[in-house]
Amino acid sequence: MNIKNILLKRIFFWIFLITSSLMFAQSNTAPTQTVCAGSMAEPYLINPPTSGSTYQWTLSGGGILNPGSTSDNITVDWGMTPGTYTISVVETDINGCIGLPVTVDVTVNPLPTATIATSQTACLGSIIPDLTAIGANVTWYSDITLTNSLAVGNTFSTGQTSVGLYTYYVTETLNGCEGPSIPVTLEIYSLPSAPVVSNETACFGTVIPDLTATGSNITWYSDIALTAQVGTGNSLSTGQTSPGIYTYYVTSTDINGCESLPSNVTLEIFSLPSAPVVTNESVCFGTVIPDLTATGSNITWYSDVSLNTQEGTGNNLSTGQTAPGIYTYYVTSTDINGCESISSTASLEIYSLPNSPVANNEVACVGGVIPDLVSLGTNSTWYTDVALTNIVGTNSSFATGQTAAGVYTYYVTETNANGCESAATTVTLTINSFNTLPIASNVNTCFGNPVPDLTVVGIGTSFTWYSDPALTTIVGLNSPFTTGQTAPGLYTYYVTETQNGCQSPATTVTLEIYNLPNTGPINHW
Repeated sequence: MNIKNILLKRIFFWIFLITSSLMFAQSNTAPTQTVCAGSMAEPYLINPPTSGSTYQWTLSGGGILNPGSTSDNITVDWGMTPGTYTISVVETDINGCIGLPVTVDVTVNPLPTATIATSQTACLGSIIPDLTAIGANVTWYSDITLTNSLAVGNTFSTGQTSVGLYTYYVTETLNGCEGPSIPVTLEIYSLPSAPVVSNETACFGTVIPDLTATGSNITWYSDIALTAQVGTGNSLSTGQTSPGIYTYYVTSTDINGCESLPSNVTLEIFSLPSAPVVTNESVCFGTVIPDLTATGSNITWYSDVSLNTQEGTGNNLSTGQTAPGIYTYYVTSTDINGCESISSTASLEIYSLPNSPVANNEVACVGGVIPDLVSLGTNSTWYTDVALTNIVGTNSSFATGQTAAGVYTYYVTETNANGCESAATTVTLTINSFNTLPIASNVNTCFGNPVPDLTVVGIGTSFTWYSDPALTTIVGLNSPFTTGQTAPGLYTYYVTETQNGCQSPATTVTLEIYNLPNTGPINHW
């Protein structure tokens, strides 16, 4: 029995005592009283008591009289069994006279059963639930002694918002009897620590890393209000591939079901820098090989399209190539974010040289027709020097303009469609001079005699005989020359000597066959 109930019962007792004393003159039985089961030290007394009298108290049914003496007042400890019980008292006055018994019926009302109430839990920062109890005339207390009443009714809003364990006591009252209290708790849990996260970056087109978080029972959201869940677990594959900044919010939930404040984590996918601007190069074999060049920042050169084999860095690349062929390189630019551009393709082509042209040496004679020098190429260039610095002709046929005797050397090259010039072919023009006349003697004979051959003496042995001074009709070769003439007459021939392909001037040679003298008849004198 709590103190409040005891005080209330004593007040009710005194009210009853005053009322019953007014009625006692008419009856020795007081009106029925009520108490609650389990009431302790309930007071009962004679009002007013008679001086010098003693009193004998009895209790029918249950309960315990305290102290059970003969005084004008007693207390009763009522048991827990509901029912109606009778208290009787008999007075013996100072004269020894015994009065009639005076009685009062006391109804012991049962206590209500303990109310049903459920403890509640909540996480800091969330909506704090009310405490509720099932029953009638429910009262909420802050202390186990039930001295501090906080509220009445089946629902109790505690007003607590801070982390802690809060205990309350709730009772139910029926027929003026307050039942036993039961404790009801509200526990507000602290939130777990927000997860530890690391922002991630990646370059467009590369493998996009997962976002990771350290903590337990991780949940990922795409919005700060934490309404759009996108994943659970310590890692999140975002699925993002396009350049941009993507923000996610990640929480940790503890064993109490409390979700932490979110940690912000970002994934930034950088755009790639522009591909470098490159210039392809071409060159003829045997010339200086130019560097490849690229315009951009942090240039890297590769020899393979998969960009595995690095050849150099910087805006220029010396390839080291010398042999004819097409050499392809792949060049990228890297920005301040470490993102490498797509590659630009740069090529170096070293052209093969064309074959040296075919050209024949020529020989001519002073005074004769000087032939052109001829190359079998299609794009020939003629030089007078082996260093190929002095161009004197640019066609397949080259008229030297030389007429004097001598050996003239020229150099001819072939240039192909790529502008590559071949090695030079050496060509000579030899102009020979041969002005020595062959020596020949005129001969004569008489008709009928053997006709002698014509003979000639020269440097060599190659002689040609002509019948005309224009040297158009050849009538014999070499020496001696049999003319075949037999008839009298004067026959003129022209003989030349050939050496080194050059024909000398002609020597005139005559053959005269004389007629025989016309001798008259012999007369006898």
